[in-house]
Parts: sequence; structure tokens; C-alpha cells
Amino acid sequence: MLTVTSKEGTESFTREQLVSVADRTIQTATPWTKGKHVFLGVSVQKLLAILDMPPTKLKVYALNDYWAEITIEDIEKYNPIFAIKKDGQWMRVRDKGPIWVIYPLSEENLLDSEIIHSRMVWQTHRVEILHE
Repeated sequence: MLTVTSKEGTESFTREQLVSVADRTIQTATPWTKGKHVFLGVSVQKLLAILDMPPTKLKVYALNDYWAEITIEDIEKYNPIFAIKKDGQWMRVRDKGPIWVIYPLSEENLLDSEIIHSRMVWQTHRVEILHE
């Protein structure tokens, strides 16, 4: 479901593995949904800890080859999640799943931040850890 690559190698995670290490929920509105929703997922900080990686920039890829970079500053300040559930339901491809990068838009007053929105990659399937 999620493949993570770095100079050290490649690690793949199933949906069951991701839900077993899910450590954060974010309740937020988004520009693409009506009202607030509760998203459950693995935080970027937790994923990096599992991989024994320090905070570093990530390149996140969608199924359609769209990609965006998540900066170290975003990881430290917002700790976005790789959401696998929305309102208690598995996220489906037709609903921006199976994984959607979610930032705490409502609590951080980021609903109008186009830069942050561009980093909220939906239909995520691959992450590349960038070593600068």
C-alpha cells in the first residue's frame, strides 16, 4: 500500500501494518470536502522513527504521478499524517485514498494556504526520503 525508498533501501507497508502503527488523528476541514472530518493515520514523524531516519524532506507521489515535497519545517511544525481512514472508514481511491497526506488545516488556520494544499497529496502510494 505504501512504499518508502531511501538510499538505505526500500520498505513496503500493508494497510494492516499502517493501521497498527497509526498514531495521530486530525479533525479538519479541507478545500475538497464539506465540513470537518476525522482522519486517522501514521504521522510523518512516526514513520521516520519506524525507519530510524532523522527528520528530512520527503517527496510524496500519487498514483497519477503527481508529486510534492514535504519540508523538514512542515514535519516539525505540523507533523502531517499519511491518512488511511476518514471518519472511521478505509479511504478508497475514488475518495482520495488509499492514503491522503493530511495537515491540521483547521487548527493551524491553513485553509487558505495554497502551498500547504499542494503538499496534501491524495492517492499516495510512494514516498522518497530525500537526503540533502
